[in-house]
Amino acid sequence: MRRILKTLFLIMLMVLVSAVHVPAETDDPGIPEWTVMFYMCGSDLESRHSCATGNLEEIMSCITYDTLWKAMHPDDPSENEPSVPVNVVIETGGCKEWHAQELGMDIAADRLQRWHFEPDRADGSEMESSFILDEELALSSMADPETLSDFIRWSVSAYPARKYALVLWDHGNGSKTGLFIDELFQNDTMYLNELHDALSGGGVTFEAVLLDACLMANIETACALKDHARWMIASEETVAGKGTAMGSWLQQLYYTPQWDGKMLGRWICDMTQIKYANETDEQAKNSLTWSLIDLSGIDSLLSGFDQFFEFCGRIYASDPQKMALIADFLCSAPTYGVGDDCMTDLSEIFYHPAAAGLIEPDVYNEILEALSQVIVYTTRGTGRSRSGGLAFCYATKLTADQLDIYSQNCPSAHYLAFMDAVMPGWSAPDWVYEQADRLPEITDMEVYQTNVTKTFSSLNEPSIEVQVGVSNYRMARMALYRKDERTGHTISLGCMPSYTELIEDKLLETPGFFGLWPAIEDVFCCIELVNPSYMLKALYNIPIRIDNEDCVLRCGFDPQTDDGFTIYGLWEGYDADSGVFNRNVIPLSQLAGREFTLLYPVDGTREKGQTVYDMSEMMEVYRSLEVKLQVLPEGTYYMEYWVEDMFKRDMPVGRVEVYWDTNQLTLADPDSWQGTVTLTPAIS
Repeated sequence: MRRILKTLFLIMLMVLVSAVHVPAETDDPGIPEWTVMFYMCGSDLESRHSCATGNLEEIMSCITYDTLWKAMHPDDPSENEPSVPVNVVIETGGCKEWHAQELGMDIAADRLQRWHFEPDRADGSEMESSFILDEELALSSMADPETLSDFIRWSVSAYPARKYALVLWDHGNGSKTGLFIDELFQNDTMYLNELHDALSGGGVTFEAVLLDACLMANIETACALKDHARWMIASEETVAGKGTAMGSWLQQLYYTPQWDGKMLGRWICDMTQIKYANETDEQAKNSLTWSLIDLSGIDSLLSGFDQFFEFCGRIYASDPQKMALIADFLCSAPTYGVGDDCMTDLSEIFYHPAAAGLIEPDVYNEILEALSQVIVYTTRGTGRSRSGGLAFCYATKLTADQLDIYSQNCPSAHYLAFMDAVMPGWSAPDWVYEQADRLPEITDMEVYQTNVTKTFSSLNEPSIEVQVGVSNYRMARMALYRKDERTGHTISLGCMPSYTELIEDKLLETPGFFGLWPAIEDVFCCIELVNPSYMLKALYNIPIRIDNEDCVLRCGFDPQTDDGFTIYGLWEGYDADSGVFNRNVIPLSQLAGREFTLLYPVDGTREKGQTVYDMSEMMEVYRSLEVKLQVLPEGTYYMEYWVEDMFKRDMPVGRVEVYWDTNQLTLADPDSWQGTVTLTPAIS
């Protein structure tokens, strides 16, 4: 079948040959133009889903220019057709089981292996591409910087070229951690400072580095690469398991090896967008973001970034009202991944209409000029129209341990000093205060206290009230729990936005309750808001169990559509061991007929570090599942408010017990929901 498809592909290329350029002549034609290094840490993406094998199969579809030349000139005996201008080398590891046997690759799990790719050649023999095993090494972690350094050195020695490209393939977890999950070494991860060390040890300046992993188009990753590469290609958002359009962009490089990293990067972005336009994964289409980054401008951008947070530190201490306006820019910019990944679009902060009037002109102009130089090209899905191409970690939802890790990856002293001030319970490392002044702690500044009053809505629902004009308040959301009379458990029904009403000079947050809650096929579900926001369009997770595995249904909400809720498909969610999420959303059409149960987390109960669930009755997956708001059954419920302050920090208000009779709420203890409280962030 591959040979038939390849032949059809060849015919199509012959038809389009007028658009293909002959490789440029070089002074030394014996040296290839490119060596492309694929560093493939297979992880569970391969062992469970064969994603790496799928990308290797795309590579195997590639043919060389001389193959096309021979096909077009079958009667020409000339031996002067172009030689192969691109080397492709691969290192495999980090995976319990590989599935590439049909590609002729016996990839071992108990050792590292190095391969090179031999594409189809028109040498008179039967055309068939193959992967050739060059070397085997003792097993070591793919997240160890020296493992990557050694692969780079070997590639340069064995396959020298004029230009080098590096593809880093696996999971990515953004700026707060880094990338790679080696499942053979206790899910070992490479932090961004370790990535910098690995590239330093490789001793090569890359023409281009592609991060085929989630959440890696950010300023922190760019800083790790800037001394070792000219161009970076990456995604701000999560990346589908099928990755980039590897066959398309590599094939084009075979035909146009004279390209530089800029042209290659544009092609990767465009071809990947086209790839997912033809896929059934609606979420992948909508959330796709790829960008091409000119690393030569990162120092200027970093300088502007650092000056911006030095400016934020000054107004934080001297002008809280102005700080509230700036914080609104930070909080309203698009975010990526899930809420606690904290990945925030950098460009959108400075493209805010009011930014020019609030930020010091020199700082504002420097960072805008740097952004325009650095972000050269982007592609976006329909759901990510505001994505600017480069993110950063707005770290106010990280735990203290995560902040410790992030501080090793963050190159800006003034930003870390700012985080130190607004995140009680965490201290920046000593080196920060060799470059930046220490700011007053937010807990010592009364103006940044957040006070809310517990009150009731016109429907007698427990609500919260905030004075208009209070700077340190942004939004609220409401979590709902239900007491299961059968088991005695208190189970979570998830979290929904609450709605804001303006009454006189007060903001009144009323719950998203009103006795209505989402149900799948008439069965109430637990539904978790992925990124709390005032925006009506939202993404939710609904936990389920299918084939004895815990997963989630990805569910979008758009009030402008007739259906409101739309289930995109099945997502395996976070891996409890590695702490990163899966890259695949499986369409419901591929699951039709299988049985599943809805899951309800049991509040306050964990076993061996894992969430304990109650379950619904068994249900069947249809090609489409309906999610609709329905009236909740009579019973005891618990409402719990959470507030986000101006810095986007989460602060709990409290929980109240209510009884719902399908028509109205009654508080178990009305006196328990009254008075004004001062909130504190929930950092651990």
